[in-house]
Amino acid sequence: MQANKINNQCMKRTLFLIILLNITLLSKAQYNDFPVRNFDLTQINLDQLKFGIKVSPAISWINVDNNDAFAGGATMKLGVGVTAHYEINDLLAIVSAINYNSIGGYMADSRSLNDVNANDYFKVNYGILEVPLGLKLKTPTVNNYNYYVQGGVTSGFIISANEKIFKASGSGVYKSYDLMKDLTYPSIAGFFVGLGSRYTINNKFKLFVEVNYKHALTSISNGENYITDPNHNYSQAIYIIPANMEFSFGVEF
Repeated sequence: MQANKINNQCMKRTLFLIILLNITLLSKAQYNDFPVRNFDLTQINLDQLKFGIKVSPAISWINVDNNDAFAGGATMKLGVGVTAHYEINDLLAIVSAINYNSIGGYMADSRSLNDVNANDYFKVNYGILEVPLGLKLKTPTVNNYNYYVQGGVTSGFIISANEKIFKASGSGVYKSYDLMKDLTYPSIAGFFVGLGSRYTINNKFKLFVEVNYKHALTSISNGENYITDPNHNYSQAIYIIPANMEFSFGVEF
């Protein structure tokens, strides 16, 4: 019994270190002067630290600022993640996670509108490794249920980026471009706000559902390079700001 408790605490400490390391790396990638300070893990009560896993379907879209292009509709995307939840007291908690999210949306530009073989609207897709950090305000637990609101900041690494232009005559990809090398920034920062509910199964397991609105605060596109890129040749830099409404379902342990 004691060995199981020690192993559980070792696992929690390891997962906490991984999330802390990711927050540090992502912050340093976004802000080069981010101060790294020593952190004393002995101050953390591991019994108040809970982890979980979740799956997150989302409605995703992009906002576009450019004379040669404009935003189109939203698209369905999917994400998964490992969550961390540290109870400060009965009403307040610190929340974080390591998420893989697929984001993006539809847009149109002078190329697609002037190409008779192309659909007017094409899709841009991004894969992001995201680490949020925020605060959760909870209600007391009644009949095994409690409810909460939360909010905070997000930071992430972009790990894939592409653009798919569809055929005007029907379904199928007409042209596809890799945006990762020169047309996409390596990191992004944003914010999130949301609400949710948690159901306590027993002392070890809890189910949760939540809805979060996420919006980037920095452009995901390396806009100046779209001017010189031979596949785009825009007349000015483009700023692409992704956003999404995320619906998460998970279990906490």
